[in-house]
Amino acid sequence: MPANARHILVATEAHCLQLKTEIEAGADFAEVAKRESSCPSGKTGGDLGTFNPGQMVPEFDQAVFTGKVNTLLGPIKTQFGYHLIEVTKRWEAPTPEPVQATGLDQALATLRQDMANAASQSKFYDLFLNTTFCVPTLDPKELEGDLQLEEGQVLPLIVEAEGNDYLMIFDSEERLKKWAGADVKWIRVPGHVLAATTMPPLHMAMNVGSEYSKQFLPDEIAWLRGVVEQCNQAAQGQQAG
Repeated sequence: MPANARHILVATEAHCLQLKTEIEAGADFAEVAKRESSCPSGKTGGDLGTFNPGQMVPEFDQAVFTGKVNTLLGPIKTQFGYHLIEVTKRWEAPTPEPVQATGLDQALATLRQDMANAASQSKFYDLFLNTTFCVPTLDPKELEGDLQLEEGQVLPLIVEAEGNDYLMIFDSEERLKKWAGADVKWIRVPGHVLAATTMPPLHMAMNVGSEYSKQFLPDEIAWLRGVVEQCNQAAQGQQAG
């Protein structure tokens, strides 16, 4: 339920009541905000733009999302002072369509039920190696220093968390953009290529932000890399034969 609102912030309740009387008598809200508000938004008539429940301090949030629209609300006391608030618009945001569980999702859910089950492990890792992932990338221009890349070379996004570095991977563009934003740059990389090229101490983080997220530790990636190497050797042997 997003809302648009504007406000005036002052230090005392008495001052707030004085301005409320002035506005109710016909003074323009925006002009009073420009003249009296101690909040930086006063320069734009108190306009706070669009925000969602939970983004503001509790007292302010409750007033905006329970008070009447286009009605002068206040004084509302918060840790910052006393506010006069006018909610200019409030509406119900459309419920996003749920992302359908993929075969990889289902295999991971089954594996979580019994992490020692060999059949479940085999199915999940086989699907992982054969899935093509969306890997977010960085623009070298955004980095400090003069970094030169060879033609066709890209920089994958590496995120540091709790002392570890994670290569971020997503099994769909939708999941990637939900996590990183619509303007993110990315490339497609098969799971078996990720396993073969991700070297320690790098970790992998799959589908972060979804209920099917999973971390891959360096030892786990090394085991997958060994599986890929065995498959490649077997394929080469068949071609030679």
